[in-house]
Amino acid sequence: MSKSLKDGEIDELKSRTDIYNIISNYVSLKKSGKSYSGLCPFHKEKTPSFSVDPGKQLYHCFGCGEGGDIISFVEKIENMDFIEAVEFIANRAGYKLKYNLTGTSKESGKVRNRLYEINELAKKYFQFILHNSKSGSTPLDYLKKRGFTDKTIKEFEVGYSMDLWDNFTNFILKRGYKNKEIAGSGLAIESTKKQGAIYDRFRGRIMFPIEDIVGKPIGFGGRIISERSGTARQNAKYINTPETRVYSKSKNIYRIHQAKNHIVKNDEVLIVEGYTDVMALHQSGILNAVASLGTALTSEQIKILGRFTKNIILVFDSDQAGINASLKGIERLREYNERLDLYFESNLNIKVAVLEKGYDPAEFILKRGKESFNKRIKQAQNIIDFTIDIILEKHDTGNLSGKLKASDDLIRFIATLSSSIIQEECIKKIAQRLNLKENLLLEEMRKKKNMPDSKESYWDRSKDSGSNTEKEKVLPFKKVEIEALKLIVNGLGTRLDEFLDLGSGYFRFEDTKELYEAMVKEISEAGKNNKKVNFPIKISSGILKNEEAKKLYNFILFSEVYYDEDEIDLASGEILNNLKRIHLSEEIEYVRKKMIEYDDAKKGSDDEDVKKLDRKYDNLYQRLIKLEQKKQNLGIINI
Repeated sequence: MSKSLKDGEIDELKSRTDIYNIISNYVSLKKSGKSYSGLCPFHKEKTPSFSVDPGKQLYHCFGCGEGGDIISFVEKIENMDFIEAVEFIANRAGYKLKYNLTGTSKESGKVRNRLYEINELAKKYFQFILHNSKSGSTPLDYLKKRGFTDKTIKEFEVGYSMDLWDNFTNFILKRGYKNKEIAGSGLAIESTKKQGAIYDRFRGRIMFPIEDIVGKPIGFGGRIISERSGTARQNAKYINTPETRVYSKSKNIYRIHQAKNHIVKNDEVLIVEGYTDVMALHQSGILNAVASLGTALTSEQIKILGRFTKNIILVFDSDQAGINASLKGIERLREYNERLDLYFESNLNIKVAVLEKGYDPAEFILKRGKESFNKRIKQAQNIIDFTIDIILEKHDTGNLSGKLKASDDLIRFIATLSSSIIQEECIKKIAQRLNLKENLLLEEMRKKKNMPDSKESYWDRSKDSGSNTEKEKVLPFKKVEIEALKLIVNGLGTRLDEFLDLGSGYFRFEDTKELYEAMVKEISEAGKNNKKVNFPIKISSGILKNEEAKKLYNFILFSEVYYDEDEIDLASGEILNNLKRIHLSEEIEYVRKKMIEYDDAKKGSDDEDVKKLDRKYDNLYQRLIKLEQKKQNLGIINI
């Protein structure tokens, strides 16, 4: 069911709203007779053809033909549906809309509003703790030592969560909110030890509030300032609000609400990694900077940014550049290039600016100044040129061997791009850089494109699979095993012992089985010698005999783990459950076939072996049912 506005509400809202006041937030307008004119926000132009008529409460572009009332303008510029645009305008006008509400929509809207309220109260509470308590003095000193002024700290509404288990939950419970609501906001976690109890998710952390594109508080990022005893998750540098009814990290951008007008004005956006990077740039007067909330730019984020500009500069420190532009160790070309294709399909002009080694954007601009930072931004490279340079840096192109290796890596990179025009441009650049003939490089690229694995990362390849049908069955199982190995190699989560206790029988491929056994051996040897296990696990040279196992190990070392710190335990549970279900399903199938063989051989006789198989089948089946129930409780997707 959906909500609808009461009769006359749209007309009432329009009568209370000045179209000029709304549109002037997005477009620089100049008086022109009875109207106002400016550059159209919906297409590129040098001569103003966009007109706003306050008397008629309409806008029109004589260049691209876009036009309409204030609601259609907000729908298009903010990429909102009709109701969202109406609510946005009403919020700006301070007008309370009247709805015809039905059960489901009324309840859904109420839940979301309660979550916004909880986040708003949390924001104010954390700010109060930072500025008005003894607990806040250390984090406040930390921020000031980093170079942030009182004005910036307050402007960004930075706060602090006390290093206590129930400080925030006690505060918010006293204001009439229920445990389920507070846990639903992501600010608290439901206890597994005491039914119905909750405790603070963020403890002893500097708190950065996250708002959606219209400025509503939807979540937080929390930075630890001093390590303490506890799990890896508790000591993670950053933890963030998990996915909630109002927050999704892939669909939101840090500080987009405050930066969007400056992005339009500059026709450019700077993407940095962290909250403090954005703070430092804004403090220095660079107001078109945002952060992507810990993810590579997603299609949803690109869609949001594309409303305001097509020019995106990714700002890397030198370490980030090494990680990202090494193309995830070449093994993850497909994933990297799918992202490039996404940029190109969105008609984005993507550049990369790299800062000096040892500086993140915040440190660079606070220590080196705005002028030095802007110089780096002006030197930003097109992302394709940047990638080519990074690949070339890995090889000594002064000799034939290095030149061949470099050209092979570059051709692999180009072959997986979907645009033939971009491929051709890349070939020209590589031919010039390596002093090779274009036609030879084109021929090599065609060979790579025709190879069955030319668009496959290691993840997608499996020498265990034969036909396409067989491969479709194999891949999901192998992905589960690889995800398990990733968690073990990196020592993530609190369920490492459960993975180690599984046994190699739960790994059905030669390479995953050998790698699992090698990791168990390394951890076991460390335990026997009372040595601390360092993660990621370093497997001794010569331990892995299988070439595919060696490739898999290198792939995992280069791979990023995409789980947030507060999601790792849930992910571990899902992966363990899937491994066990696969293993049990195979055992059940084996026993079922044996039962058929015995039944055919004995022709239904009351044999003890048949009874044993029957009991074993029932036992395995009951265990599988329990795992299926657990899967449903965890919300695991079938593989």
